[in-house]
Amino acid sequence: MTHRALTGFVAPLLALAGLAGVAAAEPPDSPRGPGGWHHGPPGPPPLDGILDRHADELGLDAAVRVRIHDLAAQARQAAQPLDDALRTLHDGMHALLEQESPSADAVMQQADRIGVAETDLHKQRLQTMLAIRALLTPEQREKLVQIFEAHRARWHERASADAGADASDRPGCEAAGGTP
Repeated sequence: MTHRALTGFVAPLLALAGLAGVAAAEPPDSPRGPGGWHHGPPGPPPLDGILDRHADELGLDAAVRVRIHDLAAQARQAAQPLDDALRTLHDGMHALLEQESPSADAVMQQADRIGVAETDLHKQRLQTMLAIRALLTPEQREKLVQIFEAHRARWHERASADAGADASDRPGCEAAGGTP
């Protein structure tokens, strides 16, 4: 193996190991969780909470609301072992990357296991979403889409405001259509 190929392989691995060390240095009470990794359910708020907040607007009756909460509670209970397994796999990756000379094969195998666990968790969430969606009428689903689109637009507005001026107004962004 040439020096350039070896450097191209080892440098990213060392950077990952360094990041793992920095993440592990975060305090256990960090908002991101022990070790700096986010160990909560990723993504948007739970669908049952969103539906609850907009129940009147969607015209959800009490029976449908109860069924939605039951499905969501069952899904959370079913997801807990998957979340725990994923947390354990991430902890295993931390342990591998903290080693002086981690095996590239072991790291890649662990990454594959993490990917499978994340996919399983995502599929479980999709099943729940589809089951809840099946309880809604076509009109309620259409209204829910409008609610999500409005929420997404507000989120983008806040993100743009937080980022300051848009990219075309920033120095050095001539390619984005702005002037220097």
